[in-house]
Amino acid sequence: MESKRQQKFAGVIQEELAAIFQREGSAYLPNTLVTITKVRVSPDLAVAKVYLSF
Repeated sequence: MESKRQQKFAGVIQEELAAIFQREGSAYLPNTLVTITKVRVSPDLAVAKVYLSF
């Protein structure tokens, strides 16, 4: 089970990546919808796994 700190950090990463994909994603993946489905963060906040859906 993730701690509150991990959940908050994952939420921030998800929001920031969503903004980046929305702003710059069309240059790399034209006519493609990219969705960030989940972000998992390790207990020490050193590693984040980002799950994408195309």
